[in-house]
Amino acid sequence: MYSLHIFHFPNGQRLLLQVGEPIMSSCMFFEKLTSLLGTGATAAAKPDVKTAVAELLVTASLIDGHLDADEIAVRDRLLKDKFDLDDAGLAKLNSDAQKASENAVDFYRFTSTIKEAYDREQRETVVEMLCEIILADGKIDEHEMNMGWRIAGLLGFDNREWIMIRKRVEDRSKTNKSD
Repeated sequence: MYSLHIFHFPNGQRLLLQVGEPIMSSCMFFEKLTSLLGTGATAAAKPDVKTAVAELLVTASLIDGHLDADEIAVRDRLLKDKFDLDDAGLAKLNSDAQKASENAVDFYRFTSTIKEAYDREQRETVVEMLCEIILADGKIDEHEMNMGWRIAGLLGFDNREWIMIRKRVEDRSKTNKSD
């Protein structure tokens, strides 16, 4: 078992560490830490809305500390359907989203893009997509629950609305599994 730790730096960068299972060599860690503490580090530019949605789903699929095949399958299906992508387009979008996610300092960068580009109904669909990712492995851990609640809030939904959206997706998921 391992835990995730996010370190936020004054220059706006963040560093995600998994304790208990190495995700980078000590040399890579030192280089990343040095670049974050250096004066030349700059915040990443805002992504386009496709990349922002994909980044949200990539981050959601990783937030519990492991990437599971069901989460990948759900994420890929959602992105293909939402943006009418072929396999090559999906691979590029996932790659762009992964790179953007690695440089992201917080959720606001991509949620603000989504909020500016989408109306309330479209944002609700994005929150439903997020719920599908965090429910893909059959359980919601505390990191996933917290992320979902925070993202829903940043996209303009209060706690009651977040719970209603999550329950609707849970019910739909249970119905689809019993068919």
